[in-house]
Formats: sequence, C-alpha cells, structure tokens
Amino acid sequence: MTEISTLERLAPRGSLQRFTLAGAFNSVVFFLLWECIRFFLDEDKAGLQTAWAISWGATALMAHFIHRWFTFDNRKSMQWTLGASVGAYTFSLTGSTYTIGLFANQTGDSIRLIGIGNMVLWGLIIWAIMRLFVFQFSTEQD
Repeated sequence: MTEISTLERLAPRGSLQRFTLAGAFNSVVFFLLWECIRFFLDEDKAGLQTAWAISWGATALMAHFIHRWFTFDNRKSMQWTLGASVGAYTFSLTGSTYTIGLFANQTGDSIRLIGIGNMVLWGLIIWAIMRLFVFQFSTEQD
C-alpha cells in the first residue's frame, strides 16, 4: 500500500486546487512584469493592453512547463502539450487583453484590482482548456 502525500490528498493532480497553487506563482510573476512594463508606457488603453499582452505572452511558456511538471503530468508528449498550449494561451491572451481594455478608463488601484479579477477569470478558463484539451488529464493511469 502506498501512502498519499498531504499535497496529493488536498490538491490532487489535475485539480483546480493544484492549478491554483501553480497559477499563484505564475500570476505573481505576470503581475510584477505587467506593473514594470506599465511604468514605461503611457497610461492609456493602448499602453495598458500592450503591457498586459506582453506579460501574458511572456509568462505563458513558463506556465506551460510548470503545469506540465506540477499540475498535470507528462503522459502526453511534450510536442503535443507545447503545441496545444500555444493555441490555448493565444486564445486567453487575446480574450484577457480585450477584457482588460474594457476597463482602461480606470486608474491606480482600481485597474490593479480589475486586473487581478481578469487574471482569475481567465485562469479558470485556462485550467479547463489545459485539463480537457492540452493535457487531456484523466485520474486513471494509462
């Protein structure tokens, strides 16, 4: 009989809980990068969306590898998961950049809070896409 770790019990592979743990790290990196890039750009809609898109795209590749190693598993080939995740992250990059642009008239802490909400919303969408289509995760061993 094998013992299940506390992490595996509380946040099993493929679960939203485990995705959230990894996503929290990815999100902190994304948010810091977004803030840094915004510092150098105009505080208009184009600057806000440009900083968002660059940050989202830059952290997407990192997120793929973290989710492959920590959240899901490597049952699917690297070629498959990397290729499929490009489509998933392109979709989420486009959608999240569009939605943050809807609130471009907000300033200061308001846009930061909206940005966090936007990140969480699109994070849930990405979790579903990654679980169902990219990693095609199943709790059964192949």
